[in-house]
Amino acid sequence: MPRKIIFVAFTLLAALALWLMPGATSARQASAGIFTRQVLQSRKADPEAREKIDEAFKAFEELLAVSKDADAMGSHWRVRQESWRNAQGAWEKSSATPPPPVKSLKRCAVPLGTARGMIERADNLFRQARDSSDTLRAAQLLGQHERLLKQAEGPLERAESCHRAVRNAYLKGRKADDRSHLKVSGRP
Repeated sequence: MPRKIIFVAFTLLAALALWLMPGATSARQASAGIFTRQVLQSRKADPEAREKIDEAFKAFEELLAVSKDADAMGSHWRVRQESWRNAQGAWEKSSATPPPPVKSLKRCAVPLGTARGMIERADNLFRQARDSSDTLRAAQLLGQHERLLKQAEGPLERAESCHRAVRNAYLKGRKADDRSHLKVSGRP
């Protein structure tokens, strides 16, 4: 009798999981559709808006590069450099009043912010270990420091992948807009 109950319970859970999966997939597709509409709307942006968009992409790329450099083992000290703060400031300034592609890019900044926080905490742990007179405690702190730097790689990769997707969609939309402009005007 208990085997039969376990089998029925397992079957019901499996059926429930399968029933829920298409809903999760359609939610992701709807989210992708919203993103695509935002990017396509930006194709028709005026030159000033395009300049703001390009500035935001450049600031995000710089922020990502500085963060990735600081995540390398032995490079976490870069969080104390001016470039660390300047890159963050440039991104915040360029994304303050975002056009649609930058709104999408702001979603990429969430995992990047998480990674930057981890890198900063890793640097603090390293400094605590360096200043500690207790070698056992210092070794524990260094272990935590290394784990945090390793963990920061995941959010950095997600931010980079997100950035690449947003950038590619924006550039694709821009190329299509440029081609349609050439057809209308008749000259390059």
